[in-house]
Amino acid sequence: MSSKKQATNEAAAHTDEAASSLRSYLPAILAIAGALLIGLLRLQVDGDRFISDGALMFLALACYLTAAVFHLTNLYAPSEMAQKIGLWGTGLGVFFNLSSWLVRWVAAHDRELLILAKNGTGEMPWIWRYIPFANLYDLSLAFAFGAGITTLVIAHRKNFRFLGAVSLPLASLILLLARFIGNEFIDLPPILDSYWRPIHVGIASLSYGVALVCFAIAVIYLLKDGVKTEAMAIWSSIFSIAVIATISRFSVLYTGTYSAATFLTGGSTRRSLPLRADIPYVGWTLVIAALLLLGVIIAFGVYLSKKNEEARLWGHRLLKLSLIMQACSVALLVSQIKTLKNITERIDPRQFEQFGKWMAENDGATKEQIAQASPEQLIAISQDFIAQNADRLSLSLNANPVELAALITAFAATLFVIIFSFRTEKLRAVLPPLEKLDSLMYKTASVAFAGLAMLLITGAVWANESWGRYWGWDSKETGALVAWLTYAAFLHTRISRGWKGRSSAYFAIVGFLLVIFTYLGVSYLLPGLHSYA
Repeated sequence: MSSKKQATNEAAAHTDEAASSLRSYLPAILAIAGALLIGLLRLQVDGDRFISDGALMFLALACYLTAAVFHLTNLYAPSEMAQKIGLWGTGLGVFFNLSSWLVRWVAAHDRELLILAKNGTGEMPWIWRYIPFANLYDLSLAFAFGAGITTLVIAHRKNFRFLGAVSLPLASLILLLARFIGNEFIDLPPILDSYWRPIHVGIASLSYGVALVCFAIAVIYLLKDGVKTEAMAIWSSIFSIAVIATISRFSVLYTGTYSAATFLTGGSTRRSLPLRADIPYVGWTLVIAALLLLGVIIAFGVYLSKKNEEARLWGHRLLKLSLIMQACSVALLVSQIKTLKNITERIDPRQFEQFGKWMAENDGATKEQIAQASPEQLIAISQDFIAQNADRLSLSLNANPVELAALITAFAATLFVIIFSFRTEKLRAVLPPLEKLDSLMYKTASVAFAGLAMLLITGAVWANESWGRYWGWDSKETGALVAWLTYAAFLHTRISRGWKGRSSAYFAIVGFLLVIFTYLGVSYLLPGLHSYA
């Protein structure tokens, strides 16, 4: 009889455990189910009477940041309330994030129908045609969702809920970049109109999201493993200086000026021009920030090499001052782009010759004809254009989305190092054991590796369907291949050589940086077939 009772108790315990496990996934399930309901509701309601995808994206951004604050608070001052707000805030962020993408899908469908009606055709476009995976804004929404849902799924285990303190701010930066890019719809060339497009880009965005979470785990692992925050500050400062050095066409550190791209507006349309206007004070503010960051590198370098305590104190002071200067530069840039007048007076005449070539090329002139034109003729063409369109030239945050997002990312990197430097030992004590962090990093890296492999395979199939070849060494193809090989090296060295811990963390960090370069750098810096996204 006692054995039967024991068996009954064990069965009840297993049932309770299964129910508890299912309940732990409840935030993720509710977030996805709720977003699907929002998408279905949008199908029944006219777009003018429904919340826009941009507004939903802002709500997702707010929820991600709020959840990150509570996750971080819970690390320093553990409380059940902070943990629950962080968890459900993450769930709300995922809900709004996915809802934004689904509402945009329906809006793309409505736009397609309007185009058909305007052209006098009643043919219904096939469903794959208007899935919102056409530009970098669409990809960014899905990228942030991939990071958010991965964080939420991992958070079903209480001891891993801290992860949102690092991964959610990174997801927020992706959404912030989407805001700067702008949510205008674009028309892709017919040759890219294939059902492989949403499959390929969907896999890419979700894989990028998993890679982001793997990166966050790697950073936390290094912190737990005793890597000094001063060493982290050196690397974050190098990154921030690199950002300052490369923006505005490498002009900031050489000339002390920052210039922003201009738009030509007219009616409901606007066009980006290869003319940049100097933004006052921003350049020199960034130069001061870069000098302070250089001081951080020197001070912490002296501390780490000679154990000089005074150098450590000065390094932290300079780090905080650099954070203030970075914040001032971003604030000045945003405020002046929105308020600056007399834009033509801010355009450097040294750009006129190159701009004249660009205008001639857009007017249909051949390379030979452009080469025959004298510099004076090209400058005159530019001057006439600017004089005729002075009142139509404007500035916008959408003109330099990657530069602005990079500056904010550099600021965030500095801020996180300062946060990690506060009561570091207490922070390390509340983090999970190294073995568990290493195991989670391995699992997420494996998923990222598999996702990037599928990305390459589906991309090759789509390329063959569109261009008649599986591989063409396009810049984004090559970047994705290098990122995938990095994760392959992560797994290979772990399985064959037993590399774990810090070595794996460094691989995860490098792999994610390559993913980011593929995601952003290729689209804006290198020419290729993927330059539209």
